[in-house]
Amino acid sequence: MVGTARKLVRITVGGCAVFTFFDCIGHPAQVIGNSMQPTLEGGDARWWKRDFVWLSKWDLYKCSPGAILTFISPRDKDAVHIKRVTACENQQVRPTTHPEWLTDIPKGHYWMEGDNPQHRHDSNVYGPVSAALVKGRATHIIWPPERWQRLSSKKID
Repeated sequence: MVGTARKLVRITVGGCAVFTFFDCIGHPAQVIGNSMQPTLEGGDARWWKRDFVWLSKWDLYKCSPGAILTFISPRDKDAVHIKRVTACENQQVRPTTHPEWLTDIPKGHYWMEGDNPQHRHDSNVYGPVSAALVKGRATHIIWPPERWQRLSSKKID
């Protein structure tokens, strides 16, 4: 009985440590969709061909243009998007859907855009994204091995 209790305690403590690490430090995540191509590959139906990125939990509220963030979609609370910050609070942007408009980014918000203009569902559709919806910052591609790299904070043209 004592041996079983020890094993249960070890499993519980280990699980709590892993959960705390993922919640406070970061975790891997799979990219799904074409909106960030060519920077991130997520459109292939085979999971082993898609990019997996490391999502850091540090400094999520101190992002500047060029950072790649994951966030809860402002239109669908069950969807998580990955996009690039193109403008921060107190900046102005011209949405590609309405280039005649000049949009001010409110305090505590980001303007998020995908790198692929043909396949993106981003701030041009739903407007500025609250920093409270941000879940992580993509810092590295960790899979597949031939694409291992630190992600640049600048868009690849």
